[in-house]
Amino acid sequence: MLKINPSSSYYDDEQLSAYLLRVGLPSAIDHKPSLDNAETLIRHHITTIPFENTEMHYTASGFLDCDPQVVYTRIVEDKEGGTNCHGLHLLLLGMLLKLGYRGYFIMARVNQMRGPPEVINLGNLDHSAIVIQVPGNDETYLVDIGMGLGFTQPARLAVDFEFDAFAGKRYRLIRARHPESPVAGEEGEDWRLQMNTDLDWNFYPDSIWRTVMQFSMQPFFMKDLLNLTWLVHHNPDHILRKGLVVMMFIKNEKGVVIGQQTIMPKGKAVTLRTAAGLEVLREFGDEDDRIAALKDLFGIKCPADAKACISGRPSAIKVDETEMKNGT
Repeated sequence: MLKINPSSSYYDDEQLSAYLLRVGLPSAIDHKPSLDNAETLIRHHITTIPFENTEMHYTASGFLDCDPQVVYTRIVEDKEGGTNCHGLHLLLLGMLLKLGYRGYFIMARVNQMRGPPEVINLGNLDHSAIVIQVPGNDETYLVDIGMGLGFTQPARLAVDFEFDAFAGKRYRLIRARHPESPVAGEEGEDWRLQMNTDLDWNFYPDSIWRTVMQFSMQPFFMKDLLNLTWLVHHNPDHILRKGLVVMMFIKNEKGVVIGQQTIMPKGKAVTLRTAAGLEVLREFGDEDDRIAALKDLFGIKCPADAKACISGRPSAIKVDETEMKNGT
């Protein structure tokens, strides 16, 4: 059985208190490590801090810095928005370690295939997640807040373990080989996360699952995540470089996650996915509209020169498309 040793956090007590306040959890309440408290923290995090890549499109450098202190300043001190999966997991793991959990980073290959669920195309090793353990409990749990998956409970790493997200979506964990792996037998198997819907939220029959990602238990480190951030910055074909991606979950008055607000590449609207279906919250006529929606619906503050910075980039709202939309 895997045993994770305790690790020191790169955040201090003052930063932990500020983070807890930022996500709506005053430090005065009990934060003793437990599965219930981890679920509560994750739920508050994903409904307060968005997954987003606006710095890659609305700043002059186009660089999304995932240094944990830079991420802390942007999200907690300045309240300017969120960051990508690496920055979100650096922030969350640092806070979990400070609270007394044990854990480390893992890397995953995301399924790129939009076709039939039985066909998969695992991409590059460029998505991060976290595995954690609770003191006094040797079970290991998967935590992933960086891809809009929407599950708040730490997922126990057990074969065929199923768990809920929101709006009827369910996930399960299995063991499987990478289709291109030369290693035979159980030694060649990794963990595979699957879900019960396709990418358009159509539910499969009970026995059908679509692969979301595949990962091993190999530890990765802060310098690995920072290096991946640099590689993404210099890869024009990466999805985060091609367009704006913004996701944040919403909860009801009881604190239950009930939906997901999203802006996707090439999309010209903020959409809301709930159990009732897909709803358009706001459409964009131009960059002013999109920048205003980022602030109003996601709490993301773009710099004063944001429009000038995105001009000419693939992610910019094209003038001719705007004119066609407005009928001019």
